[in-house]
Amino acid sequence: MRPVHEDAPALETTLRTWLRNDTRLSTTAQAFGVSVTGVRKRLIRLEQVLHRSLLRAPNARHDLWLAIETLDRGKPDRNF
Repeated sequence: MRPVHEDAPALETTLRTWLRNDTRLSTTAQAFGVSVTGVRKRLIRLEQVLHRSLLRAPNARHDLWLAIETLDRGKPDRNF
């Protein structure tokens, strides 16, 4: 998660929303009020920042979910 925090903090919201929506592009797009293509472009940017696959197998979905859960454990207000 460090590259997201340091290099692309605005994309963290995309990542959290995508994971919260069970990695479904359509529901993530609805949550943001953008097209599926728009969400896909954001996720491709995240792939570039993380150097990990999100849209193709094998992917880092579970790893990222665990990383976010770990980061949020110490926070009193868990928005994830």
